[in-house]
Amino acid sequence: MYPWRLIAILEKSDPSFRDLLYPKALRCRLEKRIVRAIEEHWPVYFPTRKTCRGSNWSLSIPEGEALYKPRPDSLQELERWKKSIAGTIVEMRAHGADISWKRFVVICQNTPGLRPFLSDFKPLANFLIYEESLWPRSGGVAVGMDEFFQGRIQALQAPGSPYPFSDPQRLRFLQLKKTTIEKIRMIDLMCQLLDRPLMILAILQKCASESENSSFWLDLQNHITAMIKTPSPLSFRKTWLEHAMQMSGATRKSGKSCPRKWARLLVSNKDPYLRNIDAKAIEVNSWLKGKKQPSVENIRRAWLSIVTAKKLTLQQAEIGKDRWLFSWMITLWLEKHFTEVAAEFKGETKKIQKYYRRFFHYLKIFHIVQKGKGAGGLFARQP
Repeated sequence: MYPWRLIAILEKSDPSFRDLLYPKALRCRLEKRIVRAIEEHWPVYFPTRKTCRGSNWSLSIPEGEALYKPRPDSLQELERWKKSIAGTIVEMRAHGADISWKRFVVICQNTPGLRPFLSDFKPLANFLIYEESLWPRSGGVAVGMDEFFQGRIQALQAPGSPYPFSDPQRLRFLQLKKTTIEKIRMIDLMCQLLDRPLMILAILQKCASESENSSFWLDLQNHITAMIKTPSPLSFRKTWLEHAMQMSGATRKSGKSCPRKWARLLVSNKDPYLRNIDAKAIEVNSWLKGKKQPSVENIRRAWLSIVTAKKLTLQQAEIGKDRWLFSWMITLWLEKHFTEVAAEFKGETKKIQKYYRRFFHYLKIFHIVQKGKGAGGLFARQP
């Protein structure tokens, strides 16, 4: 996953993240977008032919077609806007901007709303930045297939690379007499879909366990265990909802979760009418069956019920609020990732279960490495 994909997931999951990552004050109005598109050849949506001034109405700028010459005051306004977004995540959306994890972390450090997360996510940030640095960059220069493949292999085998811990079957595939394009595809699968995401989850689990606010996180081992038991994208969501009910105190005397009791806690009124509780109970039931996805507002209400049940202080409530919401977003990402993994394995249950079991392998590896065996630090190779 790259920074822009993470940003897209966060914004889609919670509108408030859109304001955090793309503040209204820094957004570009339509007239500025048009000028920018003309100058930098960006795809842009022109609502009318009059606005476009081109021969054909289009969703993108026709190559080599002159549209109109921007007025001098428009160019000056554009330059002021470019200066206002310098060093922000908004600038990362600009054409040709640096969209590396290193740049993303630096910007987060300069953003007050994101800075509190960095202490929890430092191991993950270090991993993403280092892993990204392994891969060669062509810089837009044409590279032959064999040269490209050799560069990828060197990255996999580089000192300190985490990929020697990848699935042995996939590593052996790269040694077989396969075509170069097949081997390139396998490396891409390892990086984008299969091994790297599990490594990231293992590092994320370490972040959660080492955080001072670890009680606000859902243990990812519970997620993976549930997935191995019942391979389905809904397994992730059920596990999270079960955790939310337990944390809220919505349980029976036996200790089992009680969805109806949780529904009562989620109703915003202090003394809710029975019909409101019934309606919310039906809604909760639809969440558990995967017929409906909880709204962000309901995720926040779930957190408020935990604040009340655990008798948290105002400071604890503020610290845990964002981490609680983030744990829900991780659940949504896991659902999407499962869908892609299941498609790659053609829905074969045993292969899917075998794949997710490797999470515990990476968890063990990264825990062992972090204890300092060898001089290589976090990414030292193991014998």
